[in-house]
Amino acid sequence: MTVESLLTRSSRAIASGDWEVLAGLLSDRFFQYEPRDHEPTAAKRIVEILSDLKRAVPDLGVVIDDVVADGEVFTGVLTLSGTHSNPLWGVPGSGNHIHWANPVTIKLIDNRLAIRFDDAAFPVVIASLRQFGLVNPPEAMDQPPQYPVSVPEFLLKVVMTGQAADKECGHLDQIRVTEPGTRTCAQCVAQGVNWPALRMCLTCGFVGCCDTSRNKHMKGHHETAGHPLMRSIRMDEGWVWCYEDNAFFEKSLLDTYRET
Repeated sequence: MTVESLLTRSSRAIASGDWEVLAGLLSDRFFQYEPRDHEPTAAKRIVEILSDLKRAVPDLGVVIDDVVADGEVFTGVLTLSGTHSNPLWGVPGSGNHIHWANPVTIKLIDNRLAIRFDDAAFPVVIASLRQFGLVNPPEAMDQPPQYPVSVPEFLLKVVMTGQAADKECGHLDQIRVTEPGTRTCAQCVAQGVNWPALRMCLTCGFVGCCDTSRNKHMKGHHETAGHPLMRSIRMDEGWVWCYEDNAFFEKSLLDTYRET
């Protein structure tokens, strides 16, 4: 089966919401990474995200056009479009038309599609998330979000690191604290300012405002104390970020370090 025919069948499966068919067309491996035993397959990850999008955008269209072969690798342009009619990850339907186009790279693994979405430039991805209201507009990035947004952590990892696999990190042995003792940024409170989200140092438990806030107190803590790891404590989030290695980990990482 050719790449073009697999892509055509995939587009039809998305349009009809036939996720079982779509999962059968997608490789269980990522483009350059094979999930470990405890991790969901690439097909499962992609189907989960697309099914969420399809519920929010009932007329969702996803196509990959302009496919060009370069040996065993193919390039194309992914276009996603439709009307944001229903809630998506905490944001209500807006009625806005969504349109996003970006290059992708494709190869066949066992005659199934492995698609690399991390060709997307960071500003382009952020702009697409803004179309759904998942990210504040540039002038309001230092303000709390209007809705209780909860973007899938795997999607955040791809956006923030450009890859599906965990990056190497030499600082995980510095995790000492996993749960916050407060839900406020004391420094912001003292200054009478608000914050969009809170982070917690995994070495000492310090809680400070995030890197899009006006004061960036968590980043300042890292620079002053040298503690490299922090986690999100916004709502039920728990993803981990290493400032030194630019590495992102989903919240399941912390299960290893929690006291039993």
